[in-house]
Amino acid sequence: MSQSLPAIPTPTNVALSEQAGFRLKQIRERLGLTLRQVEEASLEIADTERSSEYVVSTARLNQIENDGSLPSIYKFYSLTVIYGMSIEEAMALYGINLGKMEQHRHATLQGSTHLFTVEVGDPARPIRFPVRFDPGFRPEKTAFLSRLVETWGEIPAGLLSQLDLKKFRYGFIGLEDQMMVPLLRPGSVVQVDDTRRKIVNSGWLTEYDRPIYFLELRYSYECCWCYQRGKEVILLPHPLSPAGPQTIRIPDDGEVLGQVIGVAMRIVQ
Repeated sequence: MSQSLPAIPTPTNVALSEQAGFRLKQIRERLGLTLRQVEEASLEIADTERSSEYVVSTARLNQIENDGSLPSIYKFYSLTVIYGMSIEEAMALYGINLGKMEQHRHATLQGSTHLFTVEVGDPARPIRFPVRFDPGFRPEKTAFLSRLVETWGEIPAGLLSQLDLKKFRYGFIGLEDQMMVPLLRPGSVVQVDDTRRKIVNSGWLTEYDRPIYFLELRYSYECCWCYQRGKEVILLPHPLSPAGPQTIRIPDDGEVLGQVIGVAMRIVQ
């Protein structure tokens, strides 16, 4: 089987690297740092992390600044820390826009169910947020929110992480996952409360009230109803789903990551 070879830098990529190196040099000089001082600072990081990979020697930094040489991910981290830059700002020097990560993720959706992380990116980056609703807005009624938002304002994304709100995890229901159809369609995004890991076997009146759990198994993730008998857990699909039930043992075959408490779902595929 043939192996893919490393990509040969194109003139555009080389120009980007050279430009990024020049900008890094400008930042260093603006901070009043010498090559030697940067090396000494990186030595402290390397000592803390117990890895020489973080060391940016004077010779290596000279290559990065003047020859368009690409730093390793560890040296890139050291320079970002020493120069007081955000990861988003540092990556932008090399033409990488972290703001496009969600766009690319949606373009490469996987067929299997999986967890994912919601990324804020640069805490200083503003996002659009509804700061005032029309006085006639009634949350108990179905409404078209776009017409009821009176004022949209920009707030720093980092502010959201400072709010004293409960932290949740998020799962993506794979495009081939039929386990909870039609209650949870493939492609849905679910919010998971990882403080609710105990499986409840009774206490609901309708299928909408029955707890749905997000589980991590050895080779996959599952999102479904569950019934537990001792260490044995039966994974139950929706009655209208073509999928069948399966039985696992906790914790030998997997674990419950939490209970689904919210869902974002398209009703038209």
